[in-house]
Amino acid sequence: MDLSEIMDRNDLRKRLLKKTREQIAESLSEKEVHIIKTIKLIEDLDEVNNLLIENVLDWEKRNPSGNALRILAKLKLQLNNLENEKEEANQFIKEEMTSEMPEFSKIAGEIIAAKLLSEAGSKRKLAFIPSSTIQVLGAEKSLFNHLKKRGNCPKHGHIFNHPLLQKLPKQKRGKAARIISGKLSIAAKLDYFGKKSEKNLLEEVENKISKL
Repeated sequence: MDLSEIMDRNDLRKRLLKKTREQIAESLSEKEVHIIKTIKLIEDLDEVNNLLIENVLDWEKRNPSGNALRILAKLKLQLNNLENEKEEANQFIKEEMTSEMPEFSKIAGEIIAAKLLSEAGSKRKLAFIPSSTIQVLGAEKSLFNHLKKRGNCPKHGHIFNHPLLQKLPKQKRGKAARIISGKLSIAAKLDYFGKKSEKNLLEEVENKISKL
C-alpha cells in the first residue's frame, strides 16, 4: 500500500468520524420528539376539522332528514371530540415547551414556538440558523413560489400569527417580524445551552414594536 492510499484511507476515516459525530449531535431528545410529533398531529387535526366543518355546514343547508340527519349528528359529535383532542394536545405542547424551551416560548408563545421547532427539525438546528431563516420558517411554499415565479418574497412564516404582529398594519409587519425573529434567535441559543437571559427579551420586543 503506497502513501497516497494511506492518506486516502485516513481522510475517509476522518470524514466518517465527523459524520458520525454530527449524527450523534443531531439526535433528538425524547421531549423534542414528542413535541414535534404532537404539533404535527395538531396541524393534521386542524386540517380534518376544517374539512368536516365545511361539509357539515354545507349539508345542513340542504335540510337533511331521516338517516342523513342521524349521520350529520354523528359528524357533529366527532367534531366535538376532535376539538377536545386538540385542546388536550395544545395543553401538552404548552407544558412541554415551557419546560424544554422557556426563553424561546416566552417570546413566540408555546404553539408558535413548537411549530418553529418542528420546521427547524431540532433544538440544535433552531439555535444555529440565522434570525432571517427563523423569520420565514413555515413559509416554504410562498418562498418556493417566489423563487419559481419571482413573486413577492415572504416576510414571515409561522410568526405571522404572533399577537404582536396581528395588531400592526400590514406595512409594518415586516419590520416587526425581524424584531421578533432577532430575539428568538438569541432565545433559541440560550435554551440550547441551558442558560437564562438576564433581560426580559419579550419586554424588549414589545418596547421595540411599540415604537414602530
